[in-house]
Amino acid sequence: MADWNLFRTFLAVADLRSYSAAGRRLKISHATVGRHVTELERTLGTKLFVRDADGYSLTPAGERLKAEVDDMASAALRAERAAVAADGAPKGIVRISTAATLAGYWLMPHMDDFRQQYPHIEIEFVTDTWPASVRRREADIVIRLYGPGQENLVGKKIARCGVAFYASEGYAQKHGLPSKREEWAKHTVIGFAGGAAEQELARWSDHVTRHAPTTALRFSSIADQVHAVKAGLGISVLTCLIGDTYDDLIRIAPDKLFSATDVWMLAHPDLRDTAPVRAVFDFIAKCAQADKEKMLGEWKG
Repeated sequence: MADWNLFRTFLAVADLRSYSAAGRRLKISHATVGRHVTELERTLGTKLFVRDADGYSLTPAGERLKAEVDDMASAALRAERAAVAADGAPKGIVRISTAATLAGYWLMPHMDDFRQQYPHIEIEFVTDTWPASVRRREADIVIRLYGPGQENLVGKKIARCGVAFYASEGYAQKHGLPSKREEWAKHTVIGFAGGAAEQELARWSDHVTRHAPTTALRFSSIADQVHAVKAGLGISVLTCLIGDTYDDLIRIAPDKLFSATDVWMLAHPDLRDTAPVRAVFDFIAKCAQADKEKMLGEWKG
């Protein structure tokens, strides 16, 4: 019987089609990935991968093995997350994939309460590769904007997240603010650079500001984008969770230039009812219900 670590490496290569990418996921070297694959193939007596122009593809034997190992991995995940502390409380690590916006501006203020309720659960926030794949075991829970995605996961819509255009008070004093579509031609727009997670926001921004001159600045980092807006460098779309946080930012035409997107929370069906994942899932759902007006950015006038 091969070591389970060899199967974990096999799955990572099968998912990512790359030794380097598999190594980054598993936090092992490229060379170690290659040794694991070679050892597994030797143990099983069959070739599992072939190299092609796009990376490593599964052979027919590899395809059959993956179908079986996927089930093994799900069972292993259930076993890991089923652990409880000595007093019967949920225990373990739960990885949450979410946007940095939701992690920093929404969930962080609730984390002290969570730690008080569940001292034996450690939460890992995965924001650098958001949205991470639950099916590929990059996260246990994923919080998605715009829809539930393509993975076969279980969960529910927990809130709606508002988005609007913001500028700093300094920018408004110097340049005024657009009140009509044609007035965007006089203003500087801050946009998005790369990042599939922001494509919907970028499309809405481009639609509203299409009379503006060429976008002056683009950022792949939301934090840098916020700094640019606060520095008075231009106008940008922000989630209301961010924009409404700062007293020196002005929401532009709040009764007109506003949109909202659904927020979905999802988990692997094999993990959803394990004690630690269920505890985190239910806690976040309650937070969303309590903060629904804040997340939506309901305008108070």
